[in-house]
Amino acid sequence: MAESFLKEQLERIRKLTERMSALQSHTAELSDVMAHDREALRQSPLHDVRDYRLYRDTLDARASRPSAPRDSSRRRRRG
Repeated sequence: MAESFLKEQLERIRKLTERMSALQSHTAELSDVMAHDREALRQSPLHDVRDYRLYRDTLDARASRPSAPRDSSRRRRRG
């Protein structure tokens, strides 16, 4: 009788150990997900969005604008 009781207790302990192990791994996963969610809340919704459009007005304005006069190294100073 005592032997069967001990076997039942060992089986019960084994099952509880398995459940505790599963709960610990689940808790670790939840912690990772919560940390990821907290980080996502700190960023704007458009954080990962990139704008690859070309703005024709800006490009045309740069092309038609005269360039600034450059200092010539050949110019001599009159003294």
